[in-house]
Amino acid sequence: MSADKEFDAITDEVPYLEIYRLRGLQARAKLMLDRRSESEIRVASSTIEWLVNEYFYTQQEAWIRRQIENGGAVLRHLRSEDRTEHGLRELVEERRSGIDPDELDFPSEENTEPLEALEDALKEFDLDDQDFPDAKFYEYVAVLALTLITRAVQTYQGEDWPTVLWVGQPMSRMTVLGNEAVDIMEIVCRAEQLQDSLEVRKRIKFFLLDNEKGIPERIEELAKQKVSLAASLAASARHKETSQSKFKALLCWRSTGSNFSSRAAFARNKHKDYGVTERTLYGWVADHERRKV
Repeated sequence: MSADKEFDAITDEVPYLEIYRLRGLQARAKLMLDRRSESEIRVASSTIEWLVNEYFYTQQEAWIRRQIENGGAVLRHLRSEDRTEHGLRELVEERRSGIDPDELDFPSEENTEPLEALEDALKEFDLDDQDFPDAKFYEYVAVLALTLITRAVQTYQGEDWPTVLWVGQPMSRMTVLGNEAVDIMEIVCRAEQLQDSLEVRKRIKFFLLDNEKGIPERIEELAKQKVSLAASLAASARHKETSQSKFKALLCWRSTGSNFSSRAAFARNKHKDYGVTERTLYGWVADHERRKV
């Protein structure tokens, strides 16, 4: 960066300053914007300036309307004929010395931190800007950090300090820079928090979608297992029933078999009593007789 060029945190590296962490904060903010071009970052910076100014204006106008509608105490500073929105607006803009700043209880540049103003302003803003496509909340916050770094360094390096501060200028500059560095650190941390939250939501969404894709296969697998289990249970039940039938059939054969001319005759006459075919009943009897030998 040349000596006659004003510092710009978007393109220039923070020079060596007593608050050395400022350079690290700049690097962290830029890392969150690594997919963005210089022109896109400048568009976002301009958008932030417009958004915050518009936010303060709309908040002031809403407050003025409420005071007029509700007869707010601040109207005592105006003559009766001036107690209109226009009259109160002039009073607010003039900030007359007789007014306690606490009476002007609406967000303004004087009482609202840039991060708070930006976050509130972005709630009503469509992030999908044509010149800053697929924008993320954290990116705007990171751009705000770069904007404030630019302002802090330019103020520190500037020559237009009030005459009353010239004697203690180095300490005054350090105090201002230190305070702004604290604000910038808060903004960078907030941007990183928003980025991390977005990544977590993406991972959860991916996990749910991945699981959702596997649900049909899992259902089919469970259905097959259910069918297999049902078949196994049915087979077991049939086997148990068959064993009981076989036991009863052989008991009948031992007690009444002599009444039949042959095993085949017994099977032909009795197979229905045990729910089996003639061939099955004949086989049971034949096997039983072989085992006796």
